[in-house]
Amino acid sequence: MSSRPKWLILSVLCSMLLAGGTAWFVTDWVLHRHAEGHAHAHLEPDFHAWMHEHLDITPEQHDKLEPLEEEFEQRRIVLRKEIREAGMELASALSEADANDAKLKAALERLNQKQGELQRVTLEHFFTMKRYLRPAQAQRLIEWTHDSLTREH
Repeated sequence: MSSRPKWLILSVLCSMLLAGGTAWFVTDWVLHRHAEGHAHAHLEPDFHAWMHEHLDITPEQHDKLEPLEEEFEQRRIVLRKEIREAGMELASALSEADANDAKLKAALERLNQKQGELQRVTLEHFFTMKRYLRPAQAQRLIEWTHDSLTREH
């Protein structure tokens, strides 16, 4: 094999390792940073306190929202665990000396899928909550969500 194909293969493998490593690092950093800044009701009382302080939740609304919060928190815990496992799978695929392209792609796809699922479940949860809020409360919740998504960390 001439040196050009060898360099090409080596370049592709290095690029894959760099891309995978970067993806793992960024994902790990974002998940830890996200957990610190955007934790939800039962993980950290900030959102729950914000909701009661800024949305003027009535006792009736609280009674309807509390089971939704508990269900969401349980689902969020499971997904966060699955995201950590997928990140470890990606890290393992990266650390193997003969990094298999298909294995690396599958690990990255699994991580992306689980992260997307958490985002989808979170948005569904907010829209479910919105049904139990008055229009002004719902608007404030959307504004908080918007600001949380666009705030620089």
